[in-house]
Amino acid sequence: MKETLGRLYLWQIALNRIVDLLALRQRVDRFCSTGRSRHITELYDNERRRLKTGLRLDGEALNSFEEEHGSLFPDIHDIQLIDELITEEIIIKFCTIFNDGYGKAGVVAANKKPFWEPILDEIILEAFSGDIKVKFNKFIEDARAYRNKHGAHFDQDSFIMTHGNKKLDEDGVIYSVGWSSALLTFNWGFVSDTIPVFNASLDGYIKKLQKEAGII
Repeated sequence: MKETLGRLYLWQIALNRIVDLLALRQRVDRFCSTGRSRHITELYDNERRRLKTGLRLDGEALNSFEEEHGSLFPDIHDIQLIDELITEEIIIKFCTIFNDGYGKAGVVAANKKPFWEPILDEIILEAFSGDIKVKFNKFIEDARAYRNKHGAHFDQDSFIMTHGNKKLDEDGVIYSVGWSSALLTFNWGFVSDTIPVFNASLDGYIKKLQKEAGII
């Protein structure tokens, strides 16, 4: 029982972090909706054009810009990167429930499919029904696929790559790599609505086991 609870406590930590990250993502979206990030980006691009440079400003040029207009951070590119990092971290944390993990005798159960599958089925059954349950299971499948092929392991079939040859005395890109963003892969409104419910169901399952073990 202690080993089972030990593993579930780790799930709980991961899900609590996901809830925090979802809240952060919403705050980033609210900030972005003010238009500040787009406005500062436009001012910055105008300044680069004025200085006739395609490079990012640094040193005195950046100091001068920020003294006049305020901090460049976060511009529209920072917002996009923050969004992508948050959403990829959510997927990686969520998949700790399904990924193999070592255990420790008397403390934490090994996280293997025979362990997590029946527990997960019970938690989901308590949390969802009908179409929501179907969609949440689909989210699980998509999350695992994204984590395994893209978010944590850069498998070749998740990327589009082309090669080229640079000509003599020519500077330029001689290859290109494209990929799909986690921002576009998932319905984050659905995730934001269902993860807290799933987390509450996990909390209830843990309390049930604690009572059975005489811990509470």
